[in-house]
Amino acid sequence: MPSLLEKTTFTLSLLLACQWAVADEVTQEWERLIRKDFKDGCVTHLDPYLLSNGTNGVRGTAWLVQTCEGNFEYGATYLPPDVHPEELERISVRRKQQLRPLAPVQLKRMYF
Repeated sequence: MPSLLEKTTFTLSLLLACQWAVADEVTQEWERLIRKDFKDGCVTHLDPYLLSNGTNGVRGTAWLVQTCEGNFEYGATYLPPDVHPEELERISVRRKQQLRPLAPVQLKRMYF
């Protein structure tokens, strides 16, 4: 018979696995929405550099997007269904700004 510790560990493992699966789906949708802003094949690098996770499930991420049109910053949000139920968009992205032309080394210093 499993001990209480074993049951608790198993339950927490399942919970974390479910959260990671949802997180991966959200990240993939953010990437799809950002890529949709540009013509096919234009996005060369898509890197999250700032992550925020709320205890209520709200997530936010800032992205550095390198494209054939230049470098951009994007913000992305995820709202779980039970948070702000009046919101129609659960997963959204927004272009924040276009960055001045920078060498890859400069971008790396600024964002990573």
